[in-house]
Amino acid sequence: MFDLAQESFAKHGDSFFLEETGGVLIVSEAVLEKRHKEIQQKRHFLFSKRQEVLSALVAQLQAPASFLLTCDLPNEAVLLTEKTTVTLKNIAISVELFFVLLEKTRVTVGENFSITKHDYSYDCIREHGMMIETPFRLKRRWAVSPLALENIERMAPNSIGCSLKDVRFYNTGLINILPKLRIHGDSEIEWFCLDASEEAHVAEVLAQENPFCVGRVKNMDLKEYAVGVITKMSLKDCEIEWLCLTAREEEHVSAVLAQEKPFCVGRVKVMWLGDYAVGVITKMSLKDCGVESLSLIASRKEHVAKVLAQENPFCVGGVKEMVLEDYAVCVITKMSLKDCEIEMLVLDASEKTHVAEVLKQKKPFCVGRVKNMWLKEYAVGVITKMSLKDCEIGTLWLTASEEAHVAEVLAQEKPFCVGRVKVMWLGEYAVGVITKMSLKDCEIERLCLTASEEAHVAKVLAQEKPFCVGRVKEMFLWGYTASVITKMTIHEDNTMERFILDAYGKELSRILKEGDNSIDLGRIRTTGFDVPEKIKRKLRYTLVDGEGEEEEPSQRGNLLE
Repeated sequence: MFDLAQESFAKHGDSFFLEETGGVLIVSEAVLEKRHKEIQQKRHFLFSKRQEVLSALVAQLQAPASFLLTCDLPNEAVLLTEKTTVTLKNIAISVELFFVLLEKTRVTVGENFSITKHDYSYDCIREHGMMIETPFRLKRRWAVSPLALENIERMAPNSIGCSLKDVRFYNTGLINILPKLRIHGDSEIEWFCLDASEEAHVAEVLAQENPFCVGRVKNMDLKEYAVGVITKMSLKDCEIEWLCLTAREEEHVSAVLAQEKPFCVGRVKVMWLGDYAVGVITKMSLKDCGVESLSLIASRKEHVAKVLAQENPFCVGGVKEMVLEDYAVCVITKMSLKDCEIEMLVLDASEKTHVAEVLKQKKPFCVGRVKNMWLKEYAVGVITKMSLKDCEIGTLWLTASEEAHVAEVLAQEKPFCVGRVKVMWLGEYAVGVITKMSLKDCEIERLCLTASEEAHVAKVLAQEKPFCVGRVKEMFLWGYTASVITKMTIHEDNTMERFILDAYGKELSRILKEGDNSIDLGRIRTTGFDVPEKIKRKLRYTLVDGEGEEEEPSQRGNLLE
């Protein structure tokens, strides 16, 4: 038998659809065997021979000028070519059949037409509305023919019904079919991914005026020219869990940045913008969006040039967590954050040039009310440009793995204010930054310093003038930061609930060189005092009980002489 199932890409009843060079062949085994009696005589038919038979059949057929695709296919073989206008109406066909027809024939979409999941074991054509549609994945990643693009251009918006669970178009002009799809507003799409390296891939979408519906999308990933497609989506009532926009070239987002009217992205939980797409945030309407997590990453200065050049600040809504990396760190100076309450702010800059634009400005910028702040590497210096006088920061982390990261901060003479900080955690070379803070009247609940190398605290130990940490309830010192207490003064009426010094060997060498009872720590709760025994004689402290009363002399350790 001639196995048409092996050659075809879709079937309907006893008819099969075969993709030929000249078009689409619709034929049944019965018709083929009737035309070629030789097939009936041989159970096994060589592939090359089968191709000869099909080619001969195609050569004999005359393509019709028009063809109405229905559930009742003709009894004879039919060849559909680019000269055939195939009308699709009052039917539902498999997505595979639809895309082949789109490539090989002139397609006209009429009323009541939809595409469905492709399953070779089932018929590829059904009458419209006969079955509940199963959500399916719409995925294509290759270039399409000019004929396919012409077909898409002629289609009316919302003319192709579909139930989707996943949309993925990569570097293909088929992205332009999106406005033609009739996606129900209640459809739940897990992933919506578009990648367009050429403007033509999205030209039809960007040219239209009315927005199109994409249903309820959970995760959206748009790259290169596809970033602009988001401006044409109807997302007002959407709740997107994860939105990612990336653009490597400026022209990828030029159309978005040129528009004056902001566009809505609905409610987004996590938003990640990379490279030139960082600038797109200035065109979003985010005031009532309530973004939980916003990440901006820019590896080149040009990525944020347009943002930094604008005079008016832009609103990011009620962002709970914000992460800015590399050149995107500077974008914070253009945000309107005065009334914001940010739970976590992270700034990370691995190169000095990443923060140059911030550090050279004279006027401090406002970061609103920040609960927790973590500044990494060169971004540590940005804190000197923040207006934090009236801020109440829950936890402040400063970490710097290289001395150069904090060189400019340590070189300045005038101290800077960090507002009211509950917990302060300084790591490695960032430990030295504490000497430049204005903490005299501060009340810190917990101060944590950690340094794994002696070089991390060399600048602190080299200075002659001691620095003040104000009032501190709990102090934790790890590694080489133990020696920092030789340069530290604490408010005279301070009582520490806990003082923990965790250091060994060489990490204690600087303290051991000091005179006995020379390092004043003030009053400390007995239950919260934990230091190596060998350094106690170098310390001057008063142990007090839970009521603040001094312990008996035999329990007080080294008392003030």
